[in-house]
Amino acid sequence: MRRLITRRRVLGALASLAGLSLLEYESLSGKWDHARIRPATAAEAWAKAMARLVAEPALAAGAMVHVGHSTHLLSIAGVRLLTDPWFDDPAFGAMAHAVGPAVRPEGLGPLGAILVTHDHADHADMPAMDRMDKRAAAIVATAGLAAKAKARGFTDVRVLAPWESTDVGAAKVTAVPAEHDVYEIGFVVEGAGRSVYFAGDSRLFPGIAAIGERFRPTAAILPVDGTRLRGGPLQVMRPEDAVEAARTLGSKLVFPSHAESYFSDPLAGHVIATHVAGANAAFAALARERLPGVQAKVPAPAEVCPLPV
Repeated sequence: MRRLITRRRVLGALASLAGLSLLEYESLSGKWDHARIRPATAAEAWAKAMARLVAEPALAAGAMVHVGHSTHLLSIAGVRLLTDPWFDDPAFGAMAHAVGPAVRPEGLGPLGAILVTHDHADHADMPAMDRMDKRAAAIVATAGLAAKAKARGFTDVRVLAPWESTDVGAAKVTAVPAEHDVYEIGFVVEGAGRSVYFAGDSRLFPGIAAIGERFRPTAAILPVDGTRLRGGPLQVMRPEDAVEAARTLGSKLVFPSHAESYFSDPLAGHVIATHVAGANAAFAALARERLPGVQAKVPAPAEVCPLPV
């Protein structure tokens, strides 16, 4: 029997779609499901890495240890600084780790500072921060992030605007400009003759040149997965953009970042946003081709990478 298309049925279908859209929005906001704790993938290797930072003065003076996605531990002038923490899935209700973090938040050990570039769930994982060393300084981009950090029990909370600096022990942290779909800063950390630029989630933009001119960072950590909202502008560097940024910065050593996630929500992956597949490998190949004399390294979880002077 054919079903008549009536006004009531049309309105009912529209209401159902509106309800699903609302549920999807709530999911993407992370209201319900940013709570699945990923197990550590390299806890034993992490413990050995931390022991090396204690035992080897050259590594304490300058090293990067990869955690996952955009989360990296920097050891600069004996100070340990964590970038953009993300440990729990899914961020936004739609993004998960393709490779889990090397260590759980409570296993990170003592920290001098936690650096947060912007208020996105895959860079500012507050439940994870609640399980970290609360003696660390939380150095953040906005007053809103500062309030969240204080609510989690951090007492040393500092908001930096671009080009402002603060000291953490013997290390100097400077905020630098960035461009993303929300307000964001990057960071340059200096000490013991090393300097490292962490770009967070930024796309390629003209201000990269000013960062290179002011700091000439010896190492750079650059996002590479080319996140783009469908129908919108590019929000994160692609591999070729990161290679161009590395050339402009003049760094001796470059690491790809922000390339270990996938869309756990099919709607997000097919309708809302896109990533560059295989971005880490693509960046490394392009860097070898276009950046002679520059080392491009794709670190494994818990891998200790010395930073050049």
